[in-house]
Amino acid sequence: KRLKTAYASDPWFATPENMESLRRQNGLWLQTEGSVTRIVVPNDDALRRDILARFHKDPLAGHPGSTRLVELVRRSFWWPRLVTDAENFVRTCSSCQRNKALSGKGRGLLQPLPVPDAPWESVSMDFVVALPKTEGGYDSVLVMVDRLTKMVHLAPCTSSCTAEQTARLFFDNVVRLHGVPKNVVSDRGSQFRSKFWEALCKLVGMRANLSTAYHPQSDGQTERTNRTLGDMLRNFAGRTPLVWDTFLTAAEFALNNAVNRSTGQSPFFLNYGFHPALPVWRELEVNVPAAKTFAKSFLSRMTDAKSCLDAAQQRATDYYNKSKQDVIFSEGQMVLLSTKNLRSFAEGSRKLLPRWIGPYSVERMVGNVAVKLVLPADMNIHPTFHVSLIRPYRGTEPVANTNDTPTAVEPGPETWIAGKQKEYDVERVLDYRTRRVGKHRCKRTVHEYLVKWTGYSSQHNSWEPARNFSPEMKPLLDEARLRATQSQ
Repeated sequence: KRLKTAYASDPWFATPENMESLRRQNGLWLQTEGSVTRIVVPNDDALRRDILARFHKDPLAGHPGSTRLVELVRRSFWWPRLVTDAENFVRTCSSCQRNKALSGKGRGLLQPLPVPDAPWESVSMDFVVALPKTEGGYDSVLVMVDRLTKMVHLAPCTSSCTAEQTARLFFDNVVRLHGVPKNVVSDRGSQFRSKFWEALCKLVGMRANLSTAYHPQSDGQTERTNRTLGDMLRNFAGRTPLVWDTFLTAAEFALNNAVNRSTGQSPFFLNYGFHPALPVWRELEVNVPAAKTFAKSFLSRMTDAKSCLDAAQQRATDYYNKSKQDVIFSEGQMVLLSTKNLRSFAEGSRKLLPRWIGPYSVERMVGNVAVKLVLPADMNIHPTFHVSLIRPYRGTEPVANTNDTPTAVEPGPETWIAGKQKEYDVERVLDYRTRRVGKHRCKRTVHEYLVKWTGYSSQHNSWEPARNFSPEMKPLLDEARLRATQSQ
């Protein structure tokens, strides 16, 4: 109805020359390109933004980047300057700016693995760990990716997942659907270095490839997928991080339905030869080519995908080896602040907290590599930060007023801690636990206590490290530790 109404107010549709390549059906103007028919959207900014929002913010879309957003919209709609509109929409999406990571580079040249010759011949595997524990007991995700088509399968699991449990998830999600791959690429996690995994690979004819210790970029595919998955989970479940497992199905669908920049096609299409219809926006009916033509076209696309992947890996290698550039921020410019070095009393794990908060105004540059910000007084932190912790904020809408992500500081016993810190009264110490944090040789044990805060509901209960408690709290901490030990 909005489309039909907008046609009448767009003078472009009153010009006969513009209508020669279009046809009208049920009150809608349609454009046909090959076998694809699209609805032509009139010049109505609000309508176009609503269409972009449905394809970008819907849970089954997963907040894709501009390239993937354009591909999704073009399956059903067309209008002039669609690419420009999509780029501006993604660039000013507050949720994406707060939750998506900036690409970073380190030392050491990238050594990409050889490109497989067929789908599901080579599979990469990795874990996303330290997520909030769900009602089902899950706190991790096993990510399995086909290295040629980039199709992803996600399986919720626990951080204590054994080699045998990992193998069962692998067989249930990969072997059951695609057969046994020739090789599996993984990091050097204990599951993949175990005797069980080594023996299993030999028995089924699978070669295990372990990425180089302390330089996992040889398995950068799953590293990138893990980061993308984390971004999607923040957008899906930012307000309720303890139920992130309910969004895994939508996350997997979105990853597999989006065009991969390396291959130029979506994983769905490369595996099955067609695009699945989104439940929100059904594709228009298209003409089906002859079977022989279809098969030939499909095989040609697979060949092209392999060539695109080779070229993409070379581009990734070149990009990885570039040095960083200087960044200058101007006075009054609105920016976002990284939460990387900020600690807060937040519900659940930091894993799904926003990567960026703000926007805040730049007061001035301090030297060439630091920025002084105008921050709220209640943050109680030093306002000067390295430029690597700052990113420009695009758009005029304050992040705190958006509804698609949680605010930077929610009501309750959350507080910023640095130097002078806020204090809250502890009503009870409910439980005690230990956690291993860090990676490889830098792992250490952290002692944490579950706290019920005075004047706040149980939804604000939080695990706090021992260093956050004053010395007079020691008797309560010892009592909680004793109770936890006796209950084991």
